[in-house]
Amino acid sequence: MFDGPGIISDPRLIKKYRDNGLFYDALELIAECCDVITLSGAAVSMPPVKRGMGNNHCNLQIEAAKAGLDHVGTEYVLRTRNDILFIDDTFIDFYIKNHALPRHRFAALKQRVLISEFFTLNPYTFESLPFHYSDWFHFGLTEDVRCLWDVPPYNIMDATYYERNPYQKSTGLKERAFFSRYAVEQHLSFTVFKKFFPELTLDYHDDRTSIKESIGVLADNFVIGGPGEIQTYFKKYNDLETDELIHSICIPYSLWTKIIKNNEKVDYEFLFSKDIAIAKVELINEDDEKGLIPPDGIILKIFIFILLRILDKAKRKKLRKSPKAFFKNSQFGPVRYMGKLYFRSTRPNIDTTGVNTRP
Repeated sequence: MFDGPGIISDPRLIKKYRDNGLFYDALELIAECCDVITLSGAAVSMPPVKRGMGNNHCNLQIEAAKAGLDHVGTEYVLRTRNDILFIDDTFIDFYIKNHALPRHRFAALKQRVLISEFFTLNPYTFESLPFHYSDWFHFGLTEDVRCLWDVPPYNIMDATYYERNPYQKSTGLKERAFFSRYAVEQHLSFTVFKKFFPELTLDYHDDRTSIKESIGVLADNFVIGGPGEIQTYFKKYNDLETDELIHSICIPYSLWTKIIKNNEKVDYEFLFSKDIAIAKVELINEDDEKGLIPPDGIILKIFIFILLRILDKAKRKKLRKSPKAFFKNSQFGPVRYMGKLYFRSTRPNIDTTGVNTRP
């Protein structure tokens, strides 16, 4: 129960849940762990950013972050989604080790801020979305984290941009799923860094005008940490850690260090050449999926043979026509795992120059 936004000084259960022991335990845990419990103000929900997603709650995210940060009195702060659990505090040592590396012309924040690898997208590979930096969590100086959330609400005109505007001729298949002018992460980051660098351009979500500069901004203002550097448990995206393409889709710590070292002295398309080559093949496969093809290896052949005989007619048709969708949507873990082996078997081999080495 509460009386509107602001600090909740005496949180208590409403009558409906007063006999629920689990709720009592949860409330006691929150009260024990929190110095201040605050409720954000209301925010308007926007339509989905792209096909297949729910409503865009970017504005509630902004209001919640600001409401919490308003009550921070420490020099450093960790702002995080409430469904991410930090297993330990080793991320602090990781931050200390990396935050003071040399910075250059795009340094805007007082210090670098630690963010997640996941959904810090590489705009040169799978999705051409510059300034798409992860918003899962931010750890750094409080003044810097506040700066990252000093953004206006997302407006309805941008949220419905592609209902009135055509895609660019160069827009790829993945980018054509967007209804919104920007991804949420782009709205947050570009709004902030445009204040520091007015020359930056992002007129629409796959605008590549400042793609090189977006990497420079990332390098000079953030530290990237993945599952190897930051110990977290995030049930919603637990499968990402085992996704064999994730380090090409996103920018991992190992690649971030190469970016820092090169400091724009090397053409990014050369620096990312291996991941660009992987993305090209994957995107071709997605654009022109030829249905089920015979896999390599006797075990996979037997597995596919059995599947085709035990599935009902509809699922059998789906497997033959679109194996990628079949395996991705399977509710059975072992089937998804065998699906990964199937695609590894049928995927062209890529060397570091991007040449298809499979006969």
